[in-house]
Amino acid sequence: MNTYRRTATGVALLFLIALVFDIVATSIYRPILNAPDYLLTIYPKRTLVTIGILLDSISAPAMILIPILLLPLFRVVSIPLAYGYLVFRLFEGILFTVLLMHSHSLIGLSREYANSSTLNASHFHALGNSIHATIASGTLLYILVYAVGAAIFYYLLYRSRLIPRWLSVWGLLAVVLLAIGDLLYMFGAFGTMPLMRAMAYFAPPIGLQEAVMAVWLIAKGFDTSVLVKGRGVNIETS
Repeated sequence: MNTYRRTATGVALLFLIALVFDIVATSIYRPILNAPDYLLTIYPKRTLVTIGILLDSISAPAMILIPILLLPLFRVVSIPLAYGYLVFRLFEGILFTVLLMHSHSLIGLSREYANSSTLNASHFHALGNSIHATIASGTLLYILVYAVGAAIFYYLLYRSRLIPRWLSVWGLLAVVLLAIGDLLYMFGAFGTMPLMRAMAYFAPPIGLQEAVMAVWLIAKGFDTSVLVKGRGVNIETS
């Protein structure tokens, strides 16, 4: 049971690391990257942008480690879904890293823009807009991959009863809401509204759920009444 307790605490801490570091990091660098005059301001503020991106990059390994820690428990529920969750989380971490690399490339573009003549301004604006469009499209894909992986995660938790089912149901509903918002944006339901502003209507429920679940796991751990000593999770057939 001490092993299960350590696993629960580890998973909780990883969720908190991914959540807190992402919130803090994006509040540092995203306003700079998304400013109307970003080509002029990114390079002078490159230190802040780099610090923000480095802080955000800490979230990627946290994402990947969560399914690795949970694999022994989830395998008892469903081997295909346990490994499916691992694959989606791995894909999520890779996408997240690629998006950060694209964000960091704007520093170099801003430097070149500052050193160029005004005659080439339209060229740099076109490149910058292209990078921003790539980041937006990649973020839409990232959210969808995250939502599928999270749906598997909460379904496995619901089946196993490792945490209270109300927490699992909250997670499932919040993930569905996030996926709906993502798909609506893909099909142009929000017009020219920036992606992050649109997602602000759909993301808070899952962010809050992850924070509450992490605190629960630290305080209570997994429900040991459903654990069979030395064999893993006792899955009910009902």
